[in-house]
Amino acid sequence: MGGAGAAPAMKMSDIFILVGVSILVGGLFIHGLSSSKPVPGDAEPFANGASLLKQDTIEFSIETSNDSVVSIEIQNEDQESVFTDTKTVAGGGSETVKFTASEGGFFTYSIEFIEGSGDVYVDVDRNLFIDFIIYPIGALCLLFGFYKRKDEQQGEALDAVLEGPAQVVIE
Repeated sequence: MGGAGAAPAMKMSDIFILVGVSILVGGLFIHGLSSSKPVPGDAEPFANGASLLKQDTIEFSIETSNDSVVSIEIQNEDQESVFTDTKTVAGGGSETVKFTASEGGFFTYSIEFIEGSGDVYVDVDRNLFIDFIIYPIGALCLLFGFYKRKDEQQGEALDAVLEGPAQVVIE
């Protein structure tokens, strides 16, 4: 508020509810907003990376607009090539390539259209579902906030005028 105004203090229950909802909505955005990457034929190889644990997988879904030759290479942290695959995909077709990590670490992948062009969708699948830990954390914060709100409401003093029951006087 302005200089002379005073705002009531924010209750702890409201903070937990706000944090819990924010975590849940953020998790939905993290998992829901993924899109394919268009890679033209004359472009530099598309490179990116992912931290993987043992048995995590990276799945490359390739959709082409014309006859294409696609090369995929994956390197470990020491820049050693651990996976290389070249696929020929017919125009308008699609192909899926899957890589499973035999050990944990950061892996860099590069995708190059040697001939043709198309879209590439990269999906990292976790073996331990560690990406989904944010949902239980958000739910716990939200439930704790509701619990605290209920607890605070029970402890509040009520201002009320208590009147006794109506008395009937018989004379």
